[in-house]
Amino acid sequence: MVIDILNLKTPVPCIQGTFGSRLVTYTTQASPKQIMNLLGHDPRSKNWKRLPDDLRQIYEYLQRKTDKNRRESVAAYIEERLGPDSIAVGAFPAISIAFQQPIEFKPYGQPIQSAVGDLMVDISPSAIRVLIDGLGRVTGALDVAEEGNESLLDRFQFPITIYAPSPGTKALSWKEMGQLFHDFNFRVQPVSKQLAIALDTSDIYIALAGKLAECPVIANNGGVAERSASLGSKSTNLVVQTLLVRTVRGACEGRKFQESDMASVDEPNLTKDTFNGLLSSVDTFFSRLANKMGVDRFTDRQSLHLTSPGWQALGVLHHDIVFKLKLDAVEQSKVIDRIAAIDWSRFNPDWLSFGIGHPEIDKKTGSPIVDSSGRQKVALTGAGRTNTQKLLDYMREKASIADRLKPYSLEEAEAA
Repeated sequence: MVIDILNLKTPVPCIQGTFGSRLVTYTTQASPKQIMNLLGHDPRSKNWKRLPDDLRQIYEYLQRKTDKNRRESVAAYIEERLGPDSIAVGAFPAISIAFQQPIEFKPYGQPIQSAVGDLMVDISPSAIRVLIDGLGRVTGALDVAEEGNESLLDRFQFPITIYAPSPGTKALSWKEMGQLFHDFNFRVQPVSKQLAIALDTSDIYIALAGKLAECPVIANNGGVAERSASLGSKSTNLVVQTLLVRTVRGACEGRKFQESDMASVDEPNLTKDTFNGLLSSVDTFFSRLANKMGVDRFTDRQSLHLTSPGWQALGVLHHDIVFKLKLDAVEQSKVIDRIAAIDWSRFNPDWLSFGIGHPEIDKKTGSPIVDSSGRQKVALTGAGRTNTQKLLDYMREKASIADRLKPYSLEEAEAA
């Protein structure tokens, strides 16, 4: 007779499910601190070399090493979204753990609770289980604890889905685990950039653009078109959301940051602490511009200030006067007044002089379109970023601040 004097199984409350005849699943939740207990090891890639050979080989076969940027972004997400004073709600999708061998499941009762019960998890080293999805999330959370913010990990639990072979079937192979990893990570369809921005409230620049959209200068003059790449001819909106976000990025951090979604700044002007102040500043900038131009001129969709280069250049101009030149309120108002006085119509001859587009040709006559004064209408052509820079240079000249901004010209030339 064999007497079991050492029980290495621990009950884990779960809900049972199935995927075909090969896989059975168990869903539960656990704090980040308990993940290593459930796995029986530290799954972070920096520790793979310390794992037993068979387990290390499985991780190296299945997983990608978590790079520094990924770890830091997850850690920052936890701190900014799940900590005190978060700017938006936050949550993680379920992480996935695969067990090679079938697992005993004890349901609580019949018939309704037959899928609810205790999963008898074998915590011995010989019971191989690996993290097949969510390594970056778990790594970021465990790094947060190592950095001295362990209390943050008490504020959330990871949803967990455990995958195991159905009772009575053979163990899961490396290739089967790899197939699950592939399915979870690569059999996905990316959403459009417009939809991604429309759904994202966590990015602080998107959040600021969202709050700016609620301000009267935007909301009362047509509002923002979400999930659209551009405004259609029948649209009554003032601006698309993606363009407003770029405008905000430029207004806060300048031209280079505006041009690239991957750009970063060591000491950003926009933080949680400065959020409300910057919202007020950008709102004041555009509100004064709208008031000085008047409703008809400000909302004229044919005017260049409402084109993509126009919006972006105006955003950078805000950065110029607030962060580069640090002008006081009176001087800022003078600059905005000069910008409002510009002829933003497409018949301003300065546009052609500055190389901002080319004469628009009438499709029927083949001749340039002109107004009653004989001025040619401009059509924007060429690279958008080039036109943005040309409009910005033009506005700086008209606002009499170009000479004071020459030290920054080289950086902007590189960005353009």
